[in-house]
Amino acid sequence: MRSAASWRALSLVAALSAGCSDDGAGQTATQATSPGPLTSTSLPSTLSDGTSTGTSDGTSTSTGQGGTSEGTSTTTEAPTTGNPSGPKFDVGGSDLGGSETDGCSFTPDAMLTGTVYAPNLQLPISGALVYVTSDPVEPPTDGAYCAECVKLACDTPSAFTAPDGTFSLPVVSGPNQKLVVQKGQFLRVVDLEIAPGATALAADQTNLPGQWNPDAGMWIPRIAVYDTDPDKVKNVLAKFGLGQVAGDGSLVGGTQNFTLINDDSPVFLENLTEMNKYHIIFVPCATTKFWPGAPTVPDSRRENVKAYVAGGGKWYATDHSNEYIEQPFPDYQEFHAPAMPDIQPAYDSNGLVVDPELLAWLQALPPALKDIGGGNPTLNNLPGILTRLNYSGIDLISPVIVQDMEGKDVDVGHHTWVEGPCASCSNPQMIRPMAITGQYGCGRMMYSTFENLSDNHPGLNPQELVLLYMILEIGVCFEKPPPPPPPG
Repeated sequence: MRSAASWRALSLVAALSAGCSDDGAGQTATQATSPGPLTSTSLPSTLSDGTSTGTSDGTSTSTGQGGTSEGTSTTTEAPTTGNPSGPKFDVGGSDLGGSETDGCSFTPDAMLTGTVYAPNLQLPISGALVYVTSDPVEPPTDGAYCAECVKLACDTPSAFTAPDGTFSLPVVSGPNQKLVVQKGQFLRVVDLEIAPGATALAADQTNLPGQWNPDAGMWIPRIAVYDTDPDKVKNVLAKFGLGQVAGDGSLVGGTQNFTLINDDSPVFLENLTEMNKYHIIFVPCATTKFWPGAPTVPDSRRENVKAYVAGGGKWYATDHSNEYIEQPFPDYQEFHAPAMPDIQPAYDSNGLVVDPELLAWLQALPPALKDIGGGNPTLNNLPGILTRLNYSGIDLISPVIVQDMEGKDVDVGHHTWVEGPCASCSNPQMIRPMAITGQYGCGRMMYSTFENLSDNHPGLNPQELVLLYMILEIGVCFEKPPPPPPPG
């Protein structure tokens, strides 16, 4: 998807306010396809000989084979199991659930098994790195950084979790060892004395942490979230385990382990130093619609967004806030009806999950997470999912070609995770990208035509699960030094 919604300004305040309603109600050039049945889409495979956890500014951590892109994740030549498979965001790998111990003197006499969960101890995590070491573990850099994967030593046992979050890790028994669990900037380090034979690890030893607490061996991404209503990303993050959740599924105020930003003004985006304190910045649907001059993005603010992402930041926007994808990154996507700030009315879409690893994870979720009740859409018709409250449409994503450090052409354009028709677009049968991620320098941006949620509800509905998965994936490390941003 490429390019741009150019917006009409002042007379559209009323239309803007209608967006994000709370009524409840890597591919190469990918163009919305013409009418036809929703079928699985073939994605290009990109090779990966390992994933590692680490930071490109000198810090390092973990291992594995296969994986995805930036943040803290790992590449390794170590014996690995359960490595991510197939085309990921920009890195492929070995088969999930496989193992490889050849070429390294490694004689395990013990086996660690377990499941990596989200901080809420309910949601399994696919493609998390698990390894054991007696060496010091470097934490993620505290703030936006360029994260390149770092290979583990050959005798460091490591594994990536399967789609259901499980892992089996052959290790050498003994005291004074560390169990390391990592996904992007989520990092947990637990001291272990490993007994010979099989040991099933408890979930509270292997789950991703929910707080930044280095003294307890826990690190999470530094996250800034605009405090919007509707499109309450804060509730989704709380349900993931980064805050306490009330009975209606809303964040209990003051318990969040992330920063809430007042959405009354864009002042935060006018201070690049403040932006760079965060690994991820969320600009949800309702953030920008009442800002002075919306939907125009001033040059200084646009350049701050570009600099933040180029330096390693992860930038997240949804439907109505599409000018904060379009104007900083105009060559990546083409929005439908660019003269409009928002598509009206909002539409639901029978979407299709086209990323194979996202699909495998959704399929592996336990029944209680596939159908949370309460009139919410379910995951019972995969690869099809119903996405609600779409306020934008994408006509096209195109290749964005830059040269890597070896002078080879690399496509850093968007990868499509979910696609579907846009009932409020001029061609309602055309199949369009709906959830996308792109690379810009050391960082990434993600965008969806649908919001997270408007009404409070317990549990995570399908589109919230998709967006959480994408957020985790854009945080992992780059296996190779990332190419510079496209010119312009």
